[in-house]
Amino acid sequence: MPDFKIATAQIASVRGDIDGNIAAHAAAMAAAAKQGVSVLVFPELSLTGYEPDLAAELAITAADSRLVPLLALARQHQIEVIVGAPLRNGTAKPALGAILITASGATRTYRKMHLGASEGTYFTPGDMPLAFTVSGHTLGIAICADSSQPAHPRAYADLGASIYAAGVFLNAEWYATDVPRLAGYAVRYRMLTVMANHAASVGTYTSVGKSAVWAPDGALLAQAEGAESALLIATSNNAAWRGEVIRI
Repeated sequence: MPDFKIATAQIASVRGDIDGNIAAHAAAMAAAAKQGVSVLVFPELSLTGYEPDLAAELAITAADSRLVPLLALARQHQIEVIVGAPLRNGTAKPALGAILITASGATRTYRKMHLGASEGTYFTPGDMPLAFTVSGHTLGIAICADSSQPAHPRAYADLGASIYAAGVFLNAEWYATDVPRLAGYAVRYRMLTVMANHAASVGTYTSVGKSAVWAPDGALLAQAEGAESALLIATSNNAAWRGEVIRI
């Protein structure tokens, strides 16, 4: 069986600039494809920047025409991609969501189930997990504060997931609490755990970067040094995982 590769894309997002951020996503997808990556995970609200005050104005659907270049790249490179965006959901407040773009160019959506302390002002929570399978690996999608509730990764473990894929926005304060929790889930649920944080984004908040990947035994496989733009790649061969960081 060939190697399976999953990567986090630690990229910068510019506040409110969906078109520019889509171009940055496309460049990261091309870089990941050169490395043979099968699944690429972007940070929380990667298409808009982590800007809750703009969420209602910038909310999109998975059918937004601006996503067409990303769908085409997913088909071209046969890569599954998870991007972050505020999602229209028929209410005044959008969902804080993720769009799964499959290698066939189809889309599915996930809505963050557990909102952060101030996020309820801007978003409505979701109520359903989203798992998908690639090359025999089942992945569960998480967004940042989802991991504050142990029931969230446990639900994916109960669904047979072997990978917990979290897109996040973490500053230095939030990083200190969230990262030990994610590493602990890797051990508790025997899941590879990948965390995609923002690079040095241009917006309201300051990301600390330092995206990371943990093996199912909790060992740190790869970690970005800071807020540089980078791919963190985890590779599986015969059930063993190894990690690397590639600057982009």
